Amino acid sequence: MPPTDTPGPTPWASRIQHPAARAVDEGVLVARSALRLAIKNRVIMATLRDEKPWDDVVMTALARAEIENLIDEMEENAARLDANSAKPIRALGKSRTMLSNLRQDARRQGERARILRAVIAQLREIEDDPEQTRGLLRVARDETLSELTQARLIPLGIELSDHEVRISIDAVKEDLKTMLAQRQVAEIPEY
Repeated sequence: MPPTDTPGPTPWASRIQHPAARAVDEGVLVARSALRLAIKNRVIMATLRDEKPWDDVVMTALARAEIENLIDEMEENAARLDANSAKPIRALGKSRTMLSNLRQDARRQGERARILRAVIAQLREIEDDPEQTRGLLRVARDETLSELTQARLIPLGIELSDHEVRISIDAVKEDLKTMLAQRQVAEIPEY
């Protein structure tokens, strides 16, 4: 579906997206961002803290585990919203306005639960499609490397010239070469 904010030859009315569909699209965007952040954190912990080398199989399993964790959390929220929306509303001692507000709130919670389930369905598609999972992992990996490189390149509060940035990039490359050489030496068996 083309984005709703791009002008085109279609009539204005056909570019309006149903609020629930828009909420699902936005929910998927937020969920993907949350997943990237969670995966980045797990990548950092595995590579820096645990000093484990990058392994596509392990990292893909890690990404799938994060997707499953988010799905579980969203399913719990959807169940809670369904339960809240299904509670009987007692009229005794309540004004018409209060009853109307309670009923409207129950409808909204039911709609939020349906939206969450639609987001969950799309997350399951990501989880079930190896290419989408690897794509999410690649983005998280690239963002992690970029942030780690930025931390090395640009000390807090200091602007660097293009020449200084190139020097810093070269320093990062040397750091990586040194780390790789140290790891390779450590892996040589002793006789």
